[in-house]
Amino acid sequence: MSAVLAEFRDWLTALIPATNEEASGGRLPPDPQHQGAVAPRSLDLHTLLGQFVAVRQEVNLQTRAVRAQQEQSAETLRQLAAALDALSLSQARGEDSRQQTIDEAIRPLLKTLIDSYDALALARREMRRVSETVLPFLEQLAAATSVKPETPPSLWARLFRSPASLLERQKRDRLARDSAERVQQLLSSLVTGYTMSLQRIERALLQHGLESVPTTAERFDPERMEVVEAVADSGRPSGEVVEEVRRGYLWNGRVFRYAQVRVAKG
Repeated sequence: MSAVLAEFRDWLTALIPATNEEASGGRLPPDPQHQGAVAPRSLDLHTLLGQFVAVRQEVNLQTRAVRAQQEQSAETLRQLAAALDALSLSQARGEDSRQQTIDEAIRPLLKTLIDSYDALALARREMRRVSETVLPFLEQLAAATSVKPETPPSLWARLFRSPASLLERQKRDRLARDSAERVQQLLSSLVTGYTMSLQRIERALLQHGLESVPTTAERFDPERMEVVEAVADSGRPSGEVVEEVRRGYLWNGRVFRYAQVRVAKG
């Protein structure tokens, strides 16, 4: 503490330069023993108070300057935060606009994939219907023309039936049997091909964020479905989906196409 007081006293003393030529209210004669020496001026209460007032004014000035600088810094930070918020909002809007542009560009492709899926599903359904109708007939034909154990021809057959006619009949039976087997294989191959193509399209739709709207045994949802027919006496609760006529799709959680369904009527 004494060192601080000593420094403060030296500082105050340095602020009041005094020479042998200064005196209170006039000039003092030079001291012959101290020619050129500077005589320190004594400190009085008035001088001390004056220095304290000066220090106080300087502190006040510095305080106001610091406060103004702080306010200016706060305003600068506020403006910088507002600029950052505006930049973030602009980037978000730009990202939304870019995503919307991409969505609009890819929407026709997705619609084409869905239409292709519908066409293939219809073709597979018709092929299955044809198979269910034709295959039993082909199986009967193949069974009727199957090779039976040869029985020795009778005497009248050996006398009146020509060998050529017998060979011709066997040839026709074999041709009919082979044709029936080929048609069965063709129908089965077509159904398998349609199924594989549908599976590939379904994977492509899932990769682009499309998923089918669940409808079977579900309650009718007006936000995702359209009613094409109200079915009476269906044995189902009123408002339950009886059959899906056309598949609906959701794209990233939003309805891309409404499902068309038949709904039970109470």
